[in-house]
Amino acid sequence: MKEEIFALDIGTRKVMGIVARRENDCLEILDVEMMEHPTRPMFDGQIHSIDEVAKTVKKIKDKLESRRGKKLDKVGVAVAGRNLLTYKSSAERDLFQTEEVTQDLIKALEFEAVDKISSDSGKDLSEFYCVGYSPVYYELDGNRILSPVGHRAKFVFIEVIVTFLPRIVLDSIFAVLRKSELEAVNLTLEPISAMNAIIPTEMRRLNIVLVDIGAGTSDIAISRDGVVFAYGMVAEAGDEITEAISYHLLVDFSTAEKIKRALETSEQ
Repeated sequence: MKEEIFALDIGTRKVMGIVARRENDCLEILDVEMMEHPTRPMFDGQIHSIDEVAKTVKKIKDKLESRRGKKLDKVGVAVAGRNLLTYKSSAERDLFQTEEVTQDLIKALEFEAVDKISSDSGKDLSEFYCVGYSPVYYELDGNRILSPVGHRAKFVFIEVIVTFLPRIVLDSIFAVLRKSELEAVNLTLEPISAMNAIIPTEMRRLNIVLVDIGAGTSDIAISRDGVVFAYGMVAEAGDEITEAISYHLLVDFSTAEKIKRALETSEQ
């Protein structure tokens, strides 16, 4: 039986859990559970009440386990948050004569490029976690190439874009998962995840700005010339509209949210 994948999107307004499995080159969705936070334990993508978020995650996990008839203990998580830092970095390698480029070599160069950032950026990143990276381009013997694996070359060069979030953002996510009896086996950034899911590689030659407007943050990924070259996050999203309604009409946040959603089907 093929291994099933459990993924969580822990958002400011709601939490979604998905159970899937890989089928050839596709991902088959087996089950989905979504639940809104009953209170407001998150602001701008940042967890403020670990216990309250953990309760919601645990409920979703329990429902999926009950329907699937199996325990879920490992999870992949996409994260968002304020103060996103992005850096570009590169690594290169001289090969022996004309050596075949392997996947292991490419991964080693990518990790080398990521490691160089802490020393080359000139900034103190001790309070930040690396939450993901994307290759910008590869070069073999000075020529750009889309996929270098399997080719032969004397020289390999790679440039990557690497993203960092404050340690407090990741620590709170890990605390929620521990309270939910889950182990994070994969971690990525929300705009990276969205770009991989929505914009296929062949469309990235276009100038595309992908914007994911959530409740707490708006996540941005930009592509051109076949690569994703920039990521960004801003703490301005749907909750700002709700808060404006709340202040203007003198109602609590929950009522303001209901008013905002009612505008989808009614003008008043």
